[in-house]
Amino acid sequence: MRAMKSIRALQEIIFPSRCLGCGQLGLEICSSCRKSWHPHIYFREISVLNNSYPVISAVQYSPIASKVLLGAKESNLSAADTLLATAISHALTFFIKNYGRGDLVGIPSRRSATRKRGRNFMIEISKSVAAAQSIQALDILQHTRSVRDQSQLDAQARTQNIAGAFCVSLKSSKLATLGNTQPLIIVDDLITTGATLAEAIRALRTAGYAVIGAVTGSVAKPLR
Repeated sequence: MRAMKSIRALQEIIFPSRCLGCGQLGLEICSSCRKSWHPHIYFREISVLNNSYPVISAVQYSPIASKVLLGAKESNLSAADTLLATAISHALTFFIKNYGRGDLVGIPSRRSATRKRGRNFMIEISKSVAAAQSIQALDILQHTRSVRDQSQLDAQARTQNIAGAFCVSLKSSKLATLGNTQPLIIVDDLITTGATLAEAIRALRTAGYAVIGAVTGSVAKPLR
């Protein structure tokens, strides 16, 4: 992890800053692209096990948003991480005000993606956001099996692909056994169909945790 951060810092010293959206030299996101990455509040609702859960997002998905998310997820760009963390914090502040406080649980990356990127992307972002809000970030979800990249699938295939794919890790099951009464808020970079968030909620509820909803950096129109 330290080596990865050192490499990122060195790259950002050697290479001049370019806008994450359009590539223009100068600011990390230019004033024009900033219009497509300007935090607001977007509300969605997903149903899991006969209960409805609010999902609060900050930025509407767009070509600019896609580049910011990919810059954080695939390229490990600290500027993209900061933009995403700020967006999630914006959504979380609204969530806490309207639905209550809770510990954060980031959606874990696929094992192959974690190896490729050198980090568990949303777990790291969630810890950053939690620290700024003076709450905990719990790394308690894990994949039970391999899944395909959701971005290439339609709505039905996404649901089938992710169904039953998460569980609470054995190392954290003691927390539930001891009686974890603090509610949980799921964190992800993007909601499209809501299938991944729904599966995370199912896994946590099955393990005995109370979940009150989710926050994401960006929100895309649901797929048909």
